[in-house]
Order: sequence, then C-alpha cells, then structure tokens
Amino acid sequence: MRGFRLGLTIGLFLIFISSTVFAQLTPQQAITQIERGINIGNTLEPPDEGGWNNGPLQEYYFDDYKTEGFTCVRVPVRWDQHTSSSAPFTIDESWLNRVEQVVDWGLQRNLFIIINAHHEDWLKQNYSNPTYRARFDSIWSQVARRFKDKSEKLFFEIINEPIGLTLGEINELNARIISIIRVTNPTRIIIFSGNGWSSANDLMNAAIPNDNYLMGYYHSYDPWEFAGLANGTWGTISEVNAVKTQFQNVAQWSQQNNIPVMISEFGAVRNCDYNSRMYHYSTYVEEALTSGIAFQVWDDGGDFGIYERDSRTWSEVKDILVKTYPDGPTRLRTFTSGDSSALLIWQNRITTGNGIRIERKTAAGDFTEVALLGPTATSYTDPGLSPGNTYYYRVVKINSDLSEMCSYPICIYLPPVSRSSFHGLPFQIPGFIDAEDFDIGGEGLTYHDTEPSNIPGYYRPNEGVDIEPRSGGGYQISYVENGEWLEYTLDVNQTGPYNITAFTASQDGGGKIRFDIAGASSNVLTIPKTNNWTTLAPVTTSMNLVAGEQILRVNIISIPKFNIDRFEFEYTGVSSVEETDVQSLLNVYPNPASGNINISYNKQLENTKLNFFNILGELVKSVDLSQINSSVSLNDLSKGIYILRMSSKNNVLITKKIIVF
Repeated sequence: MRGFRLGLTIGLFLIFISSTVFAQLTPQQAITQIERGINIGNTLEPPDEGGWNNGPLQEYYFDDYKTEGFTCVRVPVRWDQHTSSSAPFTIDESWLNRVEQVVDWGLQRNLFIIINAHHEDWLKQNYSNPTYRARFDSIWSQVARRFKDKSEKLFFEIINEPIGLTLGEINELNARIISIIRVTNPTRIIIFSGNGWSSANDLMNAAIPNDNYLMGYYHSYDPWEFAGLANGTWGTISEVNAVKTQFQNVAQWSQQNNIPVMISEFGAVRNCDYNSRMYHYSTYVEEALTSGIAFQVWDDGGDFGIYERDSRTWSEVKDILVKTYPDGPTRLRTFTSGDSSALLIWQNRITTGNGIRIERKTAAGDFTEVALLGPTATSYTDPGLSPGNTYYYRVVKINSDLSEMCSYPICIYLPPVSRSSFHGLPFQIPGFIDAEDFDIGGEGLTYHDTEPSNIPGYYRPNEGVDIEPRSGGGYQISYVENGEWLEYTLDVNQTGPYNITAFTASQDGGGKIRFDIAGASSNVLTIPKTNNWTTLAPVTTSMNLVAGEQILRVNIISIPKFNIDRFEFEYTGVSSVEETDVQSLLNVYPNPASGNINISYNKQLENTKLNFFNILGELVKSVDLSQINSSVSLNDLSKGIYILRMSSKNNVLITKKIIVF
C-alpha cells in the first residue's frame, strides 16, 4: 500500500510538473506575447525561391529580427509550384525540408512563426473544381503532419487573401482545413480570415469556426490611394480617425467573439510623402497596441521595404515598429524659422519621466542628440542649419526607468537663402513664360514636387520638378500631382487687367490649376481634354495685376493629370495718355519683317522707348524713339517672335507682336 501511495504521489507530481511546464498556449495568451511582427515577403512565394526581387532566405535574418525587438515573423509560403497536380498531390520533399529549415531558424530564436498558403491563385480561381479542393486539402494534410511536433509558437494561417471566393466558400474552406489540421495538430493555433482581400470587414463577416484554438487575421493598406499609389498626403484628423475606427470595430468584434486578432499586413510604399508615410505607420502601430491586436508589418524588400537584407540595415520605419508606444510623443510638425533654423513642435501624452531628447540626422547619417529638454517641453528651435539641405528629426521620451519611447521621424527642407529668375531677369509682363523656366531656388522655395527627382530627367535634371521633351521641340511640365506648385518672378509693366492663358495637354481632362500673384488668386481653371499628352489647348482666366516685380505661383489643385507647356499674359485694359487712344499711337510695318521695320506714331511723347522682348520675356533690344517716324534695324535679332512695348516715362502704352524672318 505504501508503495502504491508513493507511486501514485510521484505520478501525480510528474503529471503536475508536466502540465505546468508544457501547458498549452491559448490564443488569448499568445496574442499578448506576439505584439510586434514582420513579414518575409516576396521570398518563399515565387515559383522558385529568390525568383523575384529578393535572394534566398538567410538564417541571419532571424538574428536581426530578434535583436531589433520583433517577436513574430510571418513567412508567406507558396505550395503549388512544389506540389504534384495529380493524386495524392505530393509536396516535393526538398521544399518541405526547406520550409522546415526556415521555420526552425525562427523557433530556435524563440520567435513566433506563421506559415501559410500564399499566392495560391490556382485554387482561388477554380474553387468549384473538386480536384483543386482535394489538392489544397492534401497540401495542408502534409504540412500539418510534417510540423505536428514543432513548438506551439508555430501557427498555421489557412490561406492568404482569398480573392475570388464567395463568403460561403471561404466559410466552408476554413471549416474543412481546420478539421484536416486537427487530425495531427489538435491544439495548434490556426489563423483564419474572411473572403476577398482579407479586409477587416471580410473577417468580421466570416463565420467563426467551432474551434478553441483560433485567431483571426485581416490586412489593411487604407487608404490605398495614399498607401499603395502614393497619391497626395495623409494625416488629417478625419483620416486618422478612419484608421482608429477600423481598429476599434475589429477590437469590439474580437472581444464579443473571444477571438484574438492580428493585422498581418499593413504599410505604405516608399514613394509616399515622407512625413505622411511616417505618421501613417505610427498610427497603425499605436492603434494595434491600443486595441490588443498583434501586427506583422508587410516587408517585401521592394516598394514596401523595411529591412535591407543584404546589407543588414533598416529603414527609419523599423524604429516606429519597435519603439512606438500609445503614450509616446506624437503630432510632430516642423517649420522654417529664419534662414537657418527649424522649429519643431509636438504633443506629449505624458509629462513625467527624465526628459525629452531631440535627435537629428541628414539623409546619409544616423540620428544623434542635439538637445536634452525637460519632460514637459513641446517645442524646440534648432539653429545654425545649412540652407539648401533636408533635415530629419524625432522626439524621444525618456521614462523614469530609462526606457525610451520614440516619435515617428519627420523631415524639413531648408530652402536656399536667395532665389533668382531662371534667365537672370524677371519675365516681362505682358509676355510669355515657358513652364519649365520656374525660378532657381529649389524645393520648398521656388517649387514643391511630391517626388524628389525629375522623373523624365530632362532640361533641369537636378531639380525635383518633372520635365519632359515635347515632340515638336521644347519641354513641358509633366507628372503633376495634387498640391504641387511652381513659382516665377514677374516684372509687370503696367497696372491693369490681364488675361492669363495656360497651354496644357491632358489625356482625360478635368484637372485644375490656380494662379496666385501678389496675394491675389485667380479663379480655379479646369484643364480641357486633348486626348493625348502633347496636343495643347488654352485655358484662360483674368486677373488685375499691379505694376512692378512680384511672384507668380501656379498651383496644381487637383488631377486627373495634365502637362503644362507655357503661360501667356495679355494686357486687356485701355490706357490713355492725355485721353488719346493708344491703339492708334503706334504703327509697325511691315509685319512679318526682315532687315528693317518702320515705326510711326501720331503724337510726340517725352522719353519714348521701344523695347523688344523674346518669347522668354527677356529684353533683347531697346530703341529711343526721338522722332515720330523711325526705321529700326532688325539685323541684330534672330528669326522668331518678339513682343514690342512702347513706353513713355516708364509707363507701357501699347504692346504689339512681330515676326522676324
């Protein structure tokens, strides 16, 4: 009896130890441990590993993920290219070995690992075919058997973005694959989604399978116009609230159904406006953490790239992913302050701790400390900067325990101290302006372009404005985007009303521009449709201009896109000198002319001049008119179109166009 009792006691003790050490991880426990994750995208999904924009997956990736603070790695896997097309649909042993090797690399570093069925379009496009369904079932049966003894930190995700399946079909697929996996993996955590692109609504509309070890997943690149297409900016209160609402709705669904949720893909392409993109990532991370939703950011080594795999370096997005907290500094803004200073403003959500560190870097450097402030500081002016450069800033909150919370980074461009006209002199108005001849000065001073390079690379390749050649000669502004602008220095010769005409080409029409001059704005002009990108059509508005030097700003209000060739300014008022009709003052003949041109006017005026301007608005010739009848040589002028302006006492009396041949 004593032996029996002793054996029973030892047995119970061993059972107790076993259940304590190897207690099954529940989905509710796992979701609190996962938190911050990353994808290894475009790697095991091509038909052959390394067949897209990345090379074969390396073990050191997992070292770097672990070192930087990620706790979960999602490994998208494509199976069909490595699986026979006829029963029993055997997966290549070499491919199973390779996937297992990758899984082990992650599990050995105590990371949560997710593998799935990714880019299985053959099934999505033919789901009604029973052979295709049987093949997919076989794939999961083989995967489940191969990995059944792996750590509970390995999760199975049924299928990625099942676009093409109906709601009924994804519900049926989820239930069937779960039952297949449960044969060999009774308690492994399985991740399911809804149909479509696996959006938040797709998940919440899906049927919840009857199983105790489930998580839900969804993807969000909202709004796609910004995050996926890089159009415009992002970060208004309404835009931020839309993201918050999405997370709140998913969190409420999760709580009501006791199904933990992860957002396993989100991000914004590198071509997005920098400051908007950083705030976008930060908002997603904050809301995920606030809502108890684990995340895996999408990293494909390309447009959504975060980890530079060959060089083992990281983009600035990485610190947002691992160092952003819901109570850290936020709402950063930057402003120029004088010629060589930047003003940084932010919002604190807690005001205790050891202080705030301001960090700065240039594009080629790393963040370094430039100031250490008190814990309640909300602004900082950084003096002594070099105009013509871009600077990046972030605010780091230092807690009492010396842990840190980083804001997202933002950048500011300090324009050069001075600007100048492209041709050295202001454009004479009335006259012509070629759109590509905007003032010299750079981004933020004489133009704003949402993308830092001249995409076509013509005419002014070192400027950020996009310029391309025209088929008939010359150049035009192209690839315009909402919010961009160009500036030109004008010398308006006479106060009064002017017609301003833009010559534009647009495949679709419907874009809009506006002119701002000396604090006044024109009507918004709608760009006409010309059915291609080179055929020009005029669009005209009127403005009252004041004589003298001033700045013209051409604002791109909205797209569809259009190209801009030139602007023309025509004086439309009637001036008078001692109540004389100026239209009868000047007679120019012949026109077109060659060699000489005859000038006559019917009233002698004091200090009368005749100025010749080329189509660039440059003054090329000036003649004193001391007699009412004169012959002026044109031999010093090249062939072309010229604007003649007759003036007296610096007042422009009349303008005429002549052609020299």
